[in-house]
Amino acid sequence: MLSNILDSEENRIMRLADLVAYRRPYANREFDQIFMLAADMVKQVDVIEDYIRAKNVLFLGDGDGMSMMFGLFGSQGIIEGPSSMTIYDFDQRIIHNIKTFAEDYKFLDKYKLKCYNYNVIDPIPQQSQKRYNFFYINPPYGSKNHGLSTEAWLHRCIDMCTENCSGCIVIPYDNQHRWTQDAMLDIQKFLAAHGFVVRDMISSMHLYHLKDNPELKSATVIVDKIASAQSEYSGKQLPISMLVNMYGSPRRIPHYIIDDGSPMGRMDFDWKFGHNFWEG
Repeated sequence: MLSNILDSEENRIMRLADLVAYRRPYANREFDQIFMLAADMVKQVDVIEDYIRAKNVLFLGDGDGMSMMFGLFGSQGIIEGPSSMTIYDFDQRIIHNIKTFAEDYKFLDKYKLKCYNYNVIDPIPQQSQKRYNFFYINPPYGSKNHGLSTEAWLHRCIDMCTENCSGCIVIPYDNQHRWTQDAMLDIQKFLAAHGFVVRDMISSMHLYHLKDNPELKSATVIVDKIASAQSEYSGKQLPISMLVNMYGSPRRIPHYIIDDGSPMGRMDFDWKFGHNFWEG
């Protein structure tokens, strides 16, 4: 009988995860929208729930839909959940989807959920400075730039979060792929130089809907900020040297992906980092 109860609860949890996965917009692979498998998102909730409990959580990008997972699981009494969740993403489809999902499943107010359209290349909005005490990021892989993509996201987290913040970085680390180890080395150097220590790390934890490399696994890295340090790009746009290979090989980068009702959205290139990006 107990095994039947446990099986029933496990099935309920997976059904909830499938609700989140089903609602995610079409992934735009060109800009590293590579979504985590639903079963691995459940594992991620189990690992992260203790870290985010009662925290004001910043999601700097949330294509996977982890904010929806935390909100849904919290509203269903499976986890306690954070105090608040704020999502920043350059894809309006993701922003609209998260907000609508939170309204549909009635956790918008419970977790004070707010969503903003924002591109990490831009300086952070004035009202976003030092507001959050936990960040959650799953940034572009940076397979061709030794982790600079992750460092770009971390620069903005430093500006947005308090001096004693913690955070979760989801980043590929797979001993079958040497580039992931090289990137991790440089990321850890960046973290140490900016006052962070690695508290915990679970490697080879997640798989993704990634047709060209379905076996590539990512790690969960938990960090604590224990020393004061500022971002070199606080109040500034990120430099082109950091962005050239942000999404793999050089390409035009839209300011936003506009939600125009189409599966892929419309890319907004009316911006200096669009048409004229490589001339800057």
